[in-house]
Amino acid sequence: MPIDHAARRRAAWISLLVGTAIFLGKIATWQLTGSVAVLSDALESTVNIAAAGLLVFSMLVAARPADRDHPYGHGKVEFLSAGIEGALIVVAAILIALEAIQQLLAPAPLRGLGLGMLSLAGLSLGNSALGYYLLRTGRAAHSLALIADGKHVLADVWTSVGVLVGLGLVQVTGLAWLDPVVALLVAANIVREGFKVARSAVRGLMDEADPALLAALAGSLERERPPEWIDAHGLRAWRSGAAVHADLHLVVPRYFDAERLHGISERVEDRLLEGLGEPGEAGEHFDPCGPVHCTGCEMPACRVRSAAFKARAPLGVARATRTDPDADHAKGSRPTLAPS
Repeated sequence: MPIDHAARRRAAWISLLVGTAIFLGKIATWQLTGSVAVLSDALESTVNIAAAGLLVFSMLVAARPADRDHPYGHGKVEFLSAGIEGALIVVAAILIALEAIQQLLAPAPLRGLGLGMLSLAGLSLGNSALGYYLLRTGRAAHSLALIADGKHVLADVWTSVGVLVGLGLVQVTGLAWLDPVVALLVAANIVREGFKVARSAVRGLMDEADPALLAALAGSLERERPPEWIDAHGLRAWRSGAAVHADLHLVVPRYFDAERLHGISERVEDRLLEGLGEPGEAGEHFDPCGPVHCTGCEMPACRVRSAAFKARAPLGVARATRTDPDADHAKGSRPTLAPS
């Protein structure tokens, strides 16, 4: 499954250009109304612009092919981009909170609320369309950076909705202090979103295990599993941007020759890629069987069997991902080949 780098770059540029236009619109709305809540919304949009710039950079870097210094490609830069975006979101929230506190201590009258609210509503609709576009493209192209940017943009939409509610309350009640209070609530929500984005990025950079992905890989291996796939362990999967990499140790009959192992290798890799369901690559390491495997091996007319077959354990996640001392010990066992 190829990675659509063109779609990813196009989405990044759209995010930057549309984000800049929306920021300018919010600045104009703040000048019109004098609302600190609108200013807080505009400040968050500056983070959108910075994040979109990082996104363009990460898409350009991630599209580079694997090379000698980066054998798994350059996709990890997307996690870095998402992490920086999460940090910028938190910085924006702090700036908003400081401005809101200052406005609470020295409130200023608001003006032009009707036209300002109409302007902000239109900008929010544009932001909403951008956010859903980024999410859809990010999921289709398997890009954490695009998904993170889409979530950030949609968080900005909810910020704008909160500001609109606050401005409406100010207009109805005449209580100007509601404006900075809404800005503080917006800041709290932005902090929460920023930590979520940063946490996802750290998980990707640290190659945190994905239980759902591992379950899909183990299930794909177990389906129509031939007798020569005696056992498996050490199943791993990790992401490098849009690409997913997987490998495992597969126990096979020790008397198989290289040609037969090559055929098994192709089948196993196909199963792993099927389980990934995303762009990526897969590999395996072959371990020779030993006496410890005989009771769980279904190979007919086995030439080295030392015990009768009893039952074969299914390759669930726990079994496929285990580090099994018995499997490691079996590597050193070399039973004598039976006469053919």
